[in-house]
Amino acid sequence: MENGGRLISNITLYACGSCVNNVASVFKGEKKREIVFPVLVARIEHVKYGVILFDTGYSKRVYENGIISKLYNLLNPTTVNDEDTIAYKMDREGVKVNHIILSHPHPDHIGCLRDFKDYTLIATEECFECMDRARLRDLVFKNQRPGSDIKRKVLDPLKDGLLPEELRDCFTEVYDVTGDGSIYGIRLDGHSKGQIGIYMPEYRLLLAADASWGHYFADRVEKMKLIPRHIQNDYASYKDSISRIKAFESAHPEIKVIYTHEEFPEGIYEQ
Repeated sequence: MENGGRLISNITLYACGSCVNNVASVFKGEKKREIVFPVLVARIEHVKYGVILFDTGYSKRVYENGIISKLYNLLNPTTVNDEDTIAYKMDREGVKVNHIILSHPHPDHIGCLRDFKDYTLIATEECFECMDRARLRDLVFKNQRPGSDIKRKVLDPLKDGLLPEELRDCFTEVYDVTGDGSIYGIRLDGHSKGQIGIYMPEYRLLLAADASWGHYFADRVEKMKLIPRHIQNDYASYKDSISRIKAFESAHPEIKVIYTHEEFPEGIYEQ
């Protein structure tokens, strides 16, 4: 059978811009050390639904939202060129994007939503509400929101009895994104309300979005300083999501977990 019977033929991981920050400004007891945070975008080739993106990374619009952009880049210096963007990369590869799954509406995730046409945007109801409000406290830039012509699909949680067995003990709100069990959305509140990661059982891969900025940071969450805590939408939920992911990793070491802003293998994902 083609693709070995898989519904997802391949997954490609791209780094689409980056930001830099000092670990000593985030955690107590750390020496000054700058860390570059890549921004992960995943391209998923689905046999029925075509090309699905998970998030869209940065675009140069992060510099074009007036004083808000200046403040954002002062606190969180960003690097992105046109050729870094997922829109440029998809155009260069001649790829038509059919669906975009949005983890949450921060500038490093919605940067290229305006660059694609005739696609369906998939997210939780809270994520859409946050994006539509575009408040500074929610870190949503008005100039990055997609047009009103873009189709939307709001995710509905699965009933408890329908949760995949490997997710049942660690996560309480799960979505069957494609309706065929090939991509599950997992609710990971804390950093942003309504945030999701995605789990692809055929590849034993969980992309955990910004539930943490990486495994190094997840291990030090209790040492997080006051300002970074307040950057999170809800620090208690942030810690809870990290705890759930750690429990999941402990129970299922065969499943790879990748956060959006940690080092990852670019290119076609190999199990």
